[in-house]
Amino acid sequence: MIDPALANAPIATERLRLVPQVAAHAAAMMRVLADDRSHRFLPSDPPNDMRLLAARFARLETRRSLDGTEHWLNWVVFAEERPIGFVQATVGAEGATLAYLLHPSAWGYGYASEAVRAMIDHLQRVLAVTRCIAVIDSRNAASQKLAQRLGFSAIGTETQADFFKDTFSDEITFVAERPVLACAQATSALP
Repeated sequence: MIDPALANAPIATERLRLVPQVAAHAAAMMRVLADDRSHRFLPSDPPNDMRLLAARFARLETRRSLDGTEHWLNWVVFAEERPIGFVQATVGAEGATLAYLLHPSAWGYGYASEAVRAMIDHLQRVLAVTRCIAVIDSRNAASQKLAQRLGFSAIGTETQADFFKDTFSDEITFVAERPVLACAQATSALP
């Protein structure tokens, strides 16, 4: 079994720091998560109670599911000293299911690609992850392009997968296996 502290260790890239998320990040993340545009393709809304967000972050600090079958790995992404979003991975028997969210002020700078690549590299090295999965709303073209740039392939679409914000959501499942992940890792230093 992997030590949760090692599994969710800090990660650094050329421009970013990925810091293990803790309850103390709630105040800064309230500001990051406050923009409705970040939640457009998510069933969640911006948080409106810092105490509830801190409590949620505190639960996630265990880094493991209650039954111990999954690692819950969450990082706050910092550009210089400014938090700009998060990346996360739920690692289980089927591989790692990835997610990310960045504040709109951080869009268009390659931060998402850099942070997700760094997380994938970490998951491979520390947890020997060989399969990564991303489930993306079919209307979220930017996230689909990011997944494809990172070597993920679409393997299926679930129509009407969810109902939120007064409409149905179709979800596309993207997968990257070890050979593609190694390619993403090797190119992560490129601009």
